[in-house]
Amino acid sequence: MIAGLSFDAVGTFLHFPEPVAVTYARHARAHGLPDDVDAIDRRLRAAFREAPTMAPPADADAEAFARDWWLAIVARALDAPARDARLQRCFDDLFAWYASPSAWRMNPGFGELLARLKRRGLRLAVVSNYDARLHGLLSSLGLADAFDAVVLPHEAGVQKPRPGIFLRAAARLNLPPSAMLHVGDDEREDVEGARGAGMHAMRWSYPLDEAAARRAGEQLLERLSDGPGREGAS
Repeated sequence: MIAGLSFDAVGTFLHFPEPVAVTYARHARAHGLPDDVDAIDRRLRAAFREAPTMAPPADADAEAFARDWWLAIVARALDAPARDARLQRCFDDLFAWYASPSAWRMNPGFGELLARLKRRGLRLAVVSNYDARLHGLLSSLGLADAFDAVVLPHEAGVQKPRPGIFLRAAARLNLPPSAMLHVGDDEREDVEGARGAGMHAMRWSYPLDEAAARRAGEQLLERLSDGPGREGAS
């Protein structure tokens, strides 16, 4: 029996209203930095591919670590030295922007879907590779009380797809991994990672389009009704 669900956040129920490279370019332009969207997009993808883990060392300040991690990403994406004053001002604006609910979109029906899952007696968690800003975002979006646990790399000591972050979520929900279903949009980080921790997993996203969102919600509810034997990606 599935007794708990964990959700990825970005790309699963939190979406960008515009491509990230477009947002970076707009902020870069405001600070006199190069603003070619295609070039920013290429460098940004490379920066994410080659970035170190978001889990800080045990003795590190998690907030400072997150800022430094993202500063390195922004500096590479905008092809500017991290010590450049313009880059630092641009980074401050971007870091604040992505802490704001204005930077994100969530289908209004997602809250009702969570309520339906709660009424079924399921415990709910978020397992995300984002940083501590996610706590404030969930609160701003009215989801602070919807989840029983929010597990992030700086708390778990590892990030997806490592098993430890999923096991931390199961422990927070006081459930064995085998009683949990993790859902997320990324095959490697979410599906393979969760299965590696002994959870059930499903590739899933709650899109902004309302018709597609209804289908996605019903799909998830059907998956729960079918029981843990049906391991599918969709």
